[in-house]
Amino acid sequence: MTKTDDPRRTELRHTDGSTSPLLMVGADQRDSDRPAVLVLPGIAVGARYYLPLARALAAEGVDVAITELRGQGESTHRIGRGGAAAGYHESAAEDVPLALDAMQRELGTRSVVLLGHSMGAQIGVYHLARHDHRVVGLVAVAAQSPFHRGYPRRVGRRLRLGAILLPTIGWLAGHVPGQFFGASGRIPAERISDWSRLAARGDMQPARADLDYRAGLARVTVPALSVVIAEDPLAPESAARGLLAMLPAARTSLEVEPEALGHNTWARKPAEVVTRVLAWMDREVALSPSRDDDEGADA
Repeated sequence: MTKTDDPRRTELRHTDGSTSPLLMVGADQRDSDRPAVLVLPGIAVGARYYLPLARALAAEGVDVAITELRGQGESTHRIGRGGAAAGYHESAAEDVPLALDAMQRELGTRSVVLLGHSMGAQIGVYHLARHDHRVVGLVAVAAQSPFHRGYPRRVGRRLRLGAILLPTIGWLAGHVPGQFFGASGRIPAERISDWSRLAARGDMQPARADLDYRAGLARVTVPALSVVIAEDPLAPESAARGLLAMLPAARTSLEVEPEALGHNTWARKPAEVVTRVLAWMDREVALSPSRDDDEGADA
């Protein structure tokens, strides 16, 4: 894969007929001891927003792909009444595997670390429950469980209220305006319904699931890192620990970045986060030369 100013683009086709771009940024000089990275965007954030992050990782020898979640950015998914479902299960069970398949076609058989931002990290956690042998770790940046008990009481009360009101808005309108989450665009109603279950009850079983996600998460053993951004009210340390608690058998780490980089804007100036991700990757998931060939199913 040749490095250019513009990422290489592959169109992912979903079962509902919609397409989403996968943006690929090749390493300047691939480090064979490091896995590739698949970036999962935050709620209502387009894939291209993460290009500075991808390029910073590529400069350190890591091949990177950024997927567009259905209903966000340049996705052609139809949001609203009459459109196909686009909740946590659809992303974890279809969207992430589609992106991984495309990475394998482009890069060959490779181990991959999922790097999720905010809600993207929640989707990454749910994909771990499916025990995809290609995925050898998870990084969650500015990410959280939205369960209201993981927040200060005042914020927690707002989350509980939102868990009631937002699904109702989604049911009536077929979507939820991104402004409720400090973003633009529209959010699929099904994604908000799944979010509300987490916010209200900490329920880790999304709608339309084809497996018991809670049981699957209990058996995940791949390592996970959470990077908390200082002064981020949307993903405080307590809520970040709540996300890691979904993986009780995994080797988990939490680091606090002391610079207030912003809940979203850290991805535009990612140097500090990249340094932490690479150090964790080298410590926890660095690959032997033959590991990608020998990778087996998750225990």
